[in-house]
Amino acid sequence: MMHDVVFLDRDGFAESVEIKELPFAHRWTSHGYTPPEAMVPRLANATIAISSGVPLSVHQLEQLPSLRMISLAMTGTDVVDLDYCHQRGIHVSSVPGYGTHAVAEHALAMIFALMRNVGRYHQLLMSVREQGKSMSNAYFDYPIRDLRGKVLGIIGHGPIAQRLAELATRLDMIVYFHDRDGRYVGERYLPLEQLLTSSDVVSINCPLTPQTRHLIGREQLEWMKNDAVLINTARGAVINEPDLIGALQQGQIAGAALDVVTHEPISVDDPLLHLAATHNLILNPHVAWSSAEAMQGLMDAALENVTAFVTGH
Repeated sequence: MMHDVVFLDRDGFAESVEIKELPFAHRWTSHGYTPPEAMVPRLANATIAISSGVPLSVHQLEQLPSLRMISLAMTGTDVVDLDYCHQRGIHVSSVPGYGTHAVAEHALAMIFALMRNVGRYHQLLMSVREQGKSMSNAYFDYPIRDLRGKVLGIIGHGPIAQRLAELATRLDMIVYFHDRDGRYVGERYLPLEQLLTSSDVVSINCPLTPQTRHLIGREQLEWMKNDAVLINTARGAVINEPDLIGALQQGQIAGAALDVVTHEPISVDDPLLHLAATHNLILNPHVAWSSAEAMQGLMDAALENVTAFVTGH
């Protein structure tokens, strides 16, 4: 059988990432990005779709009778309706754990950025340079806190959460987990309220599901310490963003660092983008996963999933 393979969003990867040849008969089509209105025309004859994050709605899938597989070059599967795909016999694969080291290291970098305020002091010196004034009494404008002895509460228990815990432990941080499914027990696993009330740093490392959507909202933010910080390298919608904005504005927590937001790419009128200019909020454009090593590994694994599907393995 000759397969029609369509890569919907090649621009989701750096140009340096190699696209290796698939070892079966196929026609290959690659698009930089596929907007919603182009989805059905571009996949009209496709048997296999590859996506690094472009959503495929049920309405679109209903119009694609030839589609047999969706290979997601990402960890999660929330960009497609799995129940519908199962009913239609469309195989869906993802690549969990590909960015374990990359995302954990990025989360740690965000913790350092918030706790040590390296970037804010850099900006302070740039302001001194631009204004042509000598610096005076600026050494204590932003608090600097050691990580050693601080409590890191991790929401999640997957490979990224475990790797972050390993790195944090080496820095002499005290690590606890919240397992939302209650499958794990022991002194390192705490109920959500206890985890939030006791942590100096809270890191979200769980998938987005109906159960985790807006898991962190106004009530949960009120549980946190006033000098605690919140890190999210998972999915934006795990946090209720209007509630987070309110918590930062009111000083309920000391800061936040987000690699992900609910609506991506972030728009120029997003309130979070404006808040970051005046409050202790760090925003990244969903790049924690994108180290050179992780991107190549992700692409290789997504293509291996395609080959395994076609060859029946």
